[in-house]
Amino acid sequence: MSLYPKKGFKLVTIVSFIIVVSIVLTMIISIHSAYNVSKQSLVNNYLSGNYDRAMDLSATTGDLLERIQKSIHSMAEMWKRDGSIDQARLDDLYLTNSEYFNSLTVVRNDFTVTGVAPTSVNLKIGQTLDSDTSRAIVKARDDMVTNPFVGKTGNLVVLVTSPLFDKNNKYYGYIAGTIYLHESNMMQLVLQQDYDSDGSYVYAVDSKGNVIFHPDAAMIGKNIASNEAVWKVIAGLNGSVTYTDNNQVEYYAGYAYNMKSGWGIVSQTPASIINEPLNNLLQSSTLQSLPLLLITLAAGWVLTYLVVRPLHRLAEYSNKMLTEWNSGDLPPVRSATYEIKSLYNSLRITTRQLQTYINKLRNETALDGLTGLANRRNFDATLETWCLDTEPFALIMVDIDHFKRVNDTHGHLVGDRVIQFLASTMRNVSREGDLCFRYGGEELGILLRGCNVTRAYIVAERLRQLVSSTPGPSGQLITVSLGVVVFPEQGDSPNDLIAKADESLYTSKREGRNRTTVFSSEMMPDSYSGPSKH
Repeated sequence: MSLYPKKGFKLVTIVSFIIVVSIVLTMIISIHSAYNVSKQSLVNNYLSGNYDRAMDLSATTGDLLERIQKSIHSMAEMWKRDGSIDQARLDDLYLTNSEYFNSLTVVRNDFTVTGVAPTSVNLKIGQTLDSDTSRAIVKARDDMVTNPFVGKTGNLVVLVTSPLFDKNNKYYGYIAGTIYLHESNMMQLVLQQDYDSDGSYVYAVDSKGNVIFHPDAAMIGKNIASNEAVWKVIAGLNGSVTYTDNNQVEYYAGYAYNMKSGWGIVSQTPASIINEPLNNLLQSSTLQSLPLLLITLAAGWVLTYLVVRPLHRLAEYSNKMLTEWNSGDLPPVRSATYEIKSLYNSLRITTRQLQTYINKLRNETALDGLTGLANRRNFDATLETWCLDTEPFALIMVDIDHFKRVNDTHGHLVGDRVIQFLASTMRNVSREGDLCFRYGGEELGILLRGCNVTRAYIVAERLRQLVSSTPGPSGQLITVSLGVVVFPEQGDSPNDLIAKADESLYTSKREGRNRTTVFSSEMMPDSYSGPSKH
């Protein structure tokens, strides 16, 4: 019997072809979905692990600096009590604290060195240290930790200092403990970690983005403030991020800010670390699925010739899956044939798994690709759902002031980073259960569940002040204008709330920007009757 009559293909051939395509597509999509889920899980594990490591090391570094500062301060108290520290005692103090410092120096308020330990360093008594750093220390007359600088010895150093006063509180100068960043010291012992097995490592930066510790000694002293993890941590933020450095190497980084020193700790792992386990997973999934695939294909080809009608129904459903992923449960197929029942059960289970994976992928599309916040569609759906409930909430609309000037001056890449910076700051001021979203362009917003107008205004002002006081990715401060409206007192439908929030936002813009405006009825024109309710 010919399979290709003049009038067209026989039904058995068409059904067989559809079954084969459907099974192959199901396997490919299932494996691909499992691959993506496993990849995201691995990425989240590395981001979380590096964030925890950075937080721990940040706390440890802060405690160490506090002990070092106390050590220097006790030497200053000794000076005040005895009126001086002779060379022998200074040598003893250096030996006692050599685990902290590479050298100790006493400097008079006219910048003249009056004491050095050990005497082997390239610094002599009577030498003048009239540098910007020395002048800043003399002017401050307080305990301080300096930013890294190249000292008279030619080393890249950090000074931990304490002012010297006599018994009459007359200022003499200062005593400084020197930490050579390129040489062995206690700071390196704290931060040095062995992560060679997976390529992870830790580095530290000062408040300006200069590297003060790095496993690669050649990096110490370099400014890497353009690094995404670095500019976030020197802005005082804690968190994790996936970023690509200047060498086009992708990293999973956790970062933590230390308030005591103003330094930042970054722990990161190369993204390539997940390639091997993912490839192993892909190979394993393919090999495990291949026998079942071959058996199913063979059974399908045979069964299509035995029973056309039940397989025709399965084929129609498979074809429907190609255009409608959420096609419901597999319709029942009545057959006494064992093979058809087995195929039916396999396809039903596989379909349910596939729909689960597709639903998961659809949930991921609810996020804005640039900021990771909820996108416009997600916001619209959430707002409409909340308006059907009786629980009060507030809507804050946020717009970046003079954003076009940022794009024109620094380019759209920096403009995107400014939007990401604002999104990150919004997450920091919101609570669990709130929804941060990107409305469009440089306009973002927050839905605050269970929030009255006073609380909403406080949150908006906190966001505005935090943004305006933190240097953004452009290297300059940015400001935002905000509009606030609450449900149900000031609006009880999505369109009404959005219109009033926008009007409040535009009022902030008109009145000078960098301000928060809570909606009032006087803002809307007399002709405004409100949008139709949903």
